[in-house]
Order: sequence, then C-alpha cells, then structure tokens
Amino acid sequence: MKTFEELKAKYPRLLRPDFPFMCREGWLGILDAYFEVVDREMPQDAVYEVRQIKEKLGALRIYDSSYGERLSSVKAVTDAHALAEARSFYVCEYCGKRGVWSNRRGYLTTVCDDHAVRDGYRAEPCEDGDYTYRETDGVWRRYDPDLDAFVEVESPDWAR
Repeated sequence: MKTFEELKAKYPRLLRPDFPFMCREGWLGILDAYFEVVDREMPQDAVYEVRQIKEKLGALRIYDSSYGERLSSVKAVTDAHALAEARSFYVCEYCGKRGVWSNRRGYLTTVCDDHAVRDGYRAEPCEDGDYTYRETDGVWRRYDPDLDAFVEVESPDWAR
C-alpha cells in the first residue's frame, strides 16, 4: 500500500473518502494493521468514527470513537491502538523504514537516516525514553520493536 487513497479504498466502512490524514505515508503500514483489527473486530452494527489521524510530537496519534461493540472488540481495538502508536516511534514517517524518534531543532520526528536532514538541519536521536510504557491491571509493559509486541517489564522509575 502506497497511498492514503488505497487505505481508504480498503476500509470504506471505517474511513470516509474525504478523510484528511495529517501524517506522512511512511505510517501507512501501521495504519493498515490497525484498521485490519478494527474492521475484523468491530461488529457491523456498531458505530465507529475516526475524527483525526496525525503526527504529534514525532509519533502517530489516532483519535477515534465507537459504541455498540462487544467487550472483546473493545479490548482488541484498544490493544491495536496502543500498538499502532508505539510502533510509530520506530518507523520513519516518510518512508516506512526503521526509524528513530528524533529532535530537529525542537521539532520531534521519527525518521530513518535518509530522512533525518530537512531544511538543512539534521534530526538527532532522542534519548531512549519512557514513551512506550503501558500499565494495565497493575502490570507494566513496554513496546519492544524487535519483537513487535509489548513485553512485561518492571514499573518505570517515574511510576514508583
């Protein structure tokens, strides 16, 4: 998949034809995986609405809502949502290759080496931070990009 139009065509029940994406095409694979779960899990009679999909602070943000779904679909979509946003910290927004969450003169972005320089300035990798931690039912997990999954970890220092 190479364009947002292809993504909209694949998920017409979830994305209206005039929906405006506010991120780059490098995250299409992440969005495709997310909408695959939503499309599979969301009952046909449930109401689902995407309000906004954008880049914010160098990561993907998906603002959506639904009602009329089963508890199992709520959990599956919630988990897919967390996974999509966590993946975006490791995927170049421009091309979809492995990327690094970086800072270009105060602008946070996730880029590969090929897309690190823009407007004459290089994006420098941010220190590995606590940006992909999730706590559910008292268990802390952190996204591992090599496993492409959340793995159980000790609670971060800031949560103790």
